[in-house]
Amino acid sequence: MKDHWFTGSGKSISVESMFDVIDDYIKSGGKIFVGTDSQLNHNFCLFATAICLHGASGTSGGRYFFKKYKKKNSSYKVLRYRILQEVKHSIDISFKLLEKYPDADIEVHVDIGQTAKSKTRVFVDTVNGWLSGVGFQCRIKPDSWASSSVADCHTK
Repeated sequence: MKDHWFTGSGKSISVESMFDVIDDYIKSGGKIFVGTDSQLNHNFCLFATAICLHGASGTSGGRYFFKKYKKKNSSYKVLRYRILQEVKHSIDISFKLLEKYPDADIEVHVDIGQTAKSKTRVFVDTVNGWLSGVGFQCRIKPDSWASSSVADCHTK
């Protein structure tokens, strides 16, 4: 993971330092939540991926890290393409984490919903099948806070 990561407070953090924090969380029984969100702009699409840590014994609350990246591609105007790219980014990060932490409990949060008002409801079966097929737990709205709350606040 040679990407440029930040702490939840916006401070730059090295991958090694980030892994030190993740090591401590995993050793304390913590779970990893990964989520990606995007915001379409005129000339590009801004993506943000969050790695959230929560549930370690002896801790209250949690911590998270994020990275942002812009992609210039008119295909992102198509909702299906953009949602699947969000999922792909989360899967890629989750696999990198799984390489380093083979026994980690990793849950992928996806910014899609299944209510009648949600334009993304048509993707629920596809995304759920994709994630379970590659071995990750999938959460969607309203339970997908790593993408719909944490990553989302870094796409604005």
